[in-house]
Amino acid sequence: MKKRSEVNAEHRPFKCPHCHWAFKKLCNLQSHLQTHTGLKPHVCDKCGKAYSHQGTLQQHKRLHTGERPYHCPFCVKTYIWSSDYRKHIRTHTGEKPYVCDTCGKDFIRSSDLRKHERNMHTNDKPFPCMHCGKTFNKPLSLKRHERKHLGEKPFSCPDCGKAFALASRMAEHQKIHTGVRPYVCSVCSKCFTKSSNLTEHEAIHSGARPHKCTECGVAFAMASRLIRHQYVHNKEKPHNCPGCSKNFSHLATLKLHQEQTCAGRIFVCVECDKSFQCAAKLAQHMLNHRDMNV
Repeated sequence: MKKRSEVNAEHRPFKCPHCHWAFKKLCNLQSHLQTHTGLKPHVCDKCGKAYSHQGTLQQHKRLHTGERPYHCPFCVKTYIWSSDYRKHIRTHTGEKPYVCDTCGKDFIRSSDLRKHERNMHTNDKPFPCMHCGKTFNKPLSLKRHERKHLGEKPFSCPDCGKAFALASRMAEHQKIHTGVRPYVCSVCSKCFTKSSNLTEHEAIHSGARPHKCTECGVAFAMASRLIRHQYVHNKEKPHNCPGCSKNFSHLATLKLHQEQTCAGRIFVCVECDKSFQCAAKLAQHMLNHRDMNV
């Protein structure tokens, strides 16, 4: 693992003999060396947890006081830890300082890089799924995957009760209720709840159309648009109107249909006064009267 900007030896002359870190001041090196010795002389008087550095202890104490001094200038989020604050800022600035030595892919967090290296560049995955045979490098990753087969959704939204297989998915969903949209388009200032939605949106400004249909070659800026388009080829109509049981390829088409024909209105037959919740059902019924009158 390496950071994009290498340490400048001229400005950081005090090098750690155990790792790649270097420091401007000797006192900073001495403080850092405690991470290698295992010494943790700084103890929290509230819970007894010990730390190598006084500064880390001070940040830990904020868990007890509730203080969150790091405020994001782009959104409403606040943080206890300066490290979490810096990682979050990168989601707005687009900075990805951690680079994979093997393929060159870059990441916001060092933990994301380590996960990528384990999953993509090592074959050490000793935990197989008993349902599909897919292998994983950690028991926790296997457990999360198996929820898809078992249908388990242990994480429920406290606001609406919707359940999710992953805690991260629930956290993303909860932004719908809080109204927090931390990802801002630098071109038009439109805000999004997820970074993936911002990435898709930005393709509209750049003109990029990375999502290509394998059937006909038509390309789209958004993956969701490609999925909608593919219904044309496979003839799927997954969106069902509960009022008249009519099926539609696209959710937007279903909503338009409901607004125009099935939006809580009652449609009454002029021949027999029979009522229907949907105009399409009434039209079908009236064909019976026409056939009887022929």
